[in-house]
Amino acid sequence: IQQRGHPVWAEIDLEAVRHNIRELQKAAAGAEVMGVVKGYAYGHGNPATARAMLQGGATRLGVARVAEGLHLRESQITAPIHVFTEPPEQAVELLVQHDLTPTVYTETFARALSECAVAAGRVVPVHVKLDTGMHRVGLMARDVSDAIATLRSLPGIEIEGVWSHLAVADVHDHPFTRKQLELFDELLGQIARTGLQVRYRHIANSAAALTIPESHYDIVRCGIASYGLTPGEGLVFDAQLHPAMALRARVTMVKRVAAGERLSYGLRYELPQPGNVITVPAGYADGYDRRLSNNADVLLDGHRHHVSGTVCMDQFMVDIGDASAEIGDVVTLVGRDGSDAITAEELAANVGTINYEITSRVPSRVPRVYLGEQP
Repeated sequence: IQQRGHPVWAEIDLEAVRHNIRELQKAAAGAEVMGVVKGYAYGHGNPATARAMLQGGATRLGVARVAEGLHLRESQITAPIHVFTEPPEQAVELLVQHDLTPTVYTETFARALSECAVAAGRVVPVHVKLDTGMHRVGLMARDVSDAIATLRSLPGIEIEGVWSHLAVADVHDHPFTRKQLELFDELLGQIARTGLQVRYRHIANSAAALTIPESHYDIVRCGIASYGLTPGEGLVFDAQLHPAMALRARVTMVKRVAAGERLSYGLRYELPQPGNVITVPAGYADGYDRRLSNNADVLLDGHRHHVSGTVCMDQFMVDIGDASAEIGDVVTLVGRDGSDAITAEELAANVGTINYEITSRVPSRVPRVYLGEQP
């Protein structure tokens, strides 16, 4: 990394990803595991992370956009790839051409997909999205029967699956989750009474896969837990998850600064006594949130030190007191160093967000270094 001129990088432990998928398989107890790799694999990077999930036992992958699916196909990944939302009409041809599995919930998209499939001489398996209460995308309960009839009448389309999404599965024993599962069962029964045999039913995300066995059906869709991160505070489960990402940088400056001097933009940190100040070449353009200014720890040689002053676009500073450091020393922003670790959950709590955002916001300018890669 240093030779390539990158002062900050993300280490992705692919064996941790494979391990997490195996743990999720145990929890799923017979349901297939879909590895969710949207958002550049929650910041962990593709296609290496997607391959690790498949090596760990995932049978299919999930993305949010057609372009994400194409990236995987261009990398010779042949497993089923589900696109979770309907794309713009201009992308339908690419979706069909590259054998991506679409989600369907509007007649306009369904007809465009049908026409494209017929023109290509294909029958496209689709998964119908039901809105069981989150109200983001999907068919309202009152529209399900008519929509299924319409879909069954369209050539080039085969209904392979029916699915929905849980809004509060990350909250233990939330009554709304029970309400969603009951509605999902009711709608599945309604569909079955039309004579349609659906191969795949799925509603469980990571939290449900780990804590709500009755939600498993035929597939569990696991994103955050696949990366070793907890899907919700206070959830109790047996799976042993291993965080896959570490974010590290190399010290670029060390200077002795007098007591009373102030650091960075806004001069928001004052040294209480003379100290060694290091400059860390990572900032909010690297996904290290500006709200971590004076509000986070880093690890240097296994010891914690506090971010000192405002996080800049590309750098921040740390007052390490009388501890020693040299240019090139490794600073850990996320991950383990010695007996201590800075977790994504810790940083998320510091800025009032969730661990998903901490890893997902690490941009492509930060290179991913893959550990434990297999052919």
